[in-house]
Amino acid sequence: MNPQYAIRDTSSIYSPALIFFKDIIRKNIAYAVELAGDGSRLRPHAKTHKTREMVQLERDAGITKHKCATLAEAEMLASAGATDVFIAYNMVGPNCRRLARLIRAFPKCRFAVTGDHAIALKSLSQS
Repeated sequence: MNPQYAIRDTSSIYSPALIFFKDIIRKNIAYAVELAGDGSRLRPHAKTHKTREMVQLERDAGITKHKCATLAEAEMLASAGATDVFIAYNMVGPNCRRLARLIRAFPKCRFAVTGDHAIALKSLSQS
């Protein structure tokens, strides 16, 4: 095992637990920003972490755009202060109304979605 992941005392950690190694995560995010040239050129996908804490670390590094697959992830991103959220999934049926409510609840966040059919797009525009 890599010693950077060693935890000296696990007696107070509930199981199962999500463990953050913030220093390592910050270094990885900084490296991604360095490779991209600027945090504004990145759009990390929330499915890899699904946590407000990671959104904050990304925002602290200058990342302003985020991507997700579900409305629950979109809501988490917006409630964590994200201002630009791309939902990489088509909105259909009741999800159109749910997205409309989300947009109203977080007016400072720009939401974008994919669309592949005129009926779905019409339903979304009428929500």
